[in-house]
Amino acid sequence: MNNFFAEVSEYFQIDAAMMYYYAGIAIKIVIIFTLAKLAIVVLNRVIINIFKLYPRFKIDDKKSSTLVGILKSVLKYVVYIIMGISILETLNIPTQSILATAGLGGLAIGFGAQSLVRDVFTGFLILFEDQYGVGDYVTINGVTGTVEDLGLRITRIRSYNGELHIIPNGEIKAVTNASRGNSLAIIDISVAYESDQEKALGVLTEIALAYYENNKDKAAEKPEVLGIIRLGESEVIIRTIIKTQPLMHWNVERELRKLILDAFKKEKIEIPYPRRVMVQNK
Repeated sequence: MNNFFAEVSEYFQIDAAMMYYYAGIAIKIVIIFTLAKLAIVVLNRVIINIFKLYPRFKIDDKKSSTLVGILKSVLKYVVYIIMGISILETLNIPTQSILATAGLGGLAIGFGAQSLVRDVFTGFLILFEDQYGVGDYVTINGVTGTVEDLGLRITRIRSYNGELHIIPNGEIKAVTNASRGNSLAIIDISVAYESDQEKALGVLTEIALAYYENNKDKAAEKPEVLGIIRLGESEVIIRTIIKTQPLMHWNVERELRKLILDAFKKEKIEIPYPRRVMVQNK
């Protein structure tokens, strides 16, 4: 190794002692960077393992995932700040003077970082007010999807078609959370005018009640057949509603429509289709 540095210093006409000095600094910086990365990985693993014991802390799964994301974000910033200070000290740059002048420049920096401060502050409010958490199905700023990550500065939402939306927390004004409380399944069925409407209402009531008895893990309350809600051009529209477990309403609607279709075929209740009457003048 000594021969290598001697040859390099001779080739570039640099003093060997200076070569050793700068090489030592470079090695220290690499070690600091490596240790910082390793610390983030290890501490992230520790945070995840701690929150795997969430039943002891009486924290539900979604809130646990949210807190893990927040703590990871805070940890990353803290480690990077420590790493930056350590590198500056390795380069013999006085960090005390930098920290002292930071107070004088704080006002100017504050004006430039207002949006960052607002994002972080709003992130804390979202967390403490429990507006939403990781895994919740929400609508924020016109974007609807599942919350994948809630950080100090941004919220990541994955929409139904797979698109990832990244929204700064400071821009969040209103939140619609579909994961809190029961959902409502709405099933509108069209019946032909020529069919027996009372018979159709009876069949719908029977199917809905049977579905509730067999699927109490999805249905939260007994269904209700509201009756005829609209008279269309060629159909009578009958509405049935049923409260479901959170976000189960789409599944319940699909299953009930299939059961209703099979029952209407069996009972000879006609589901209308577009018709045209042709009048021909002789």
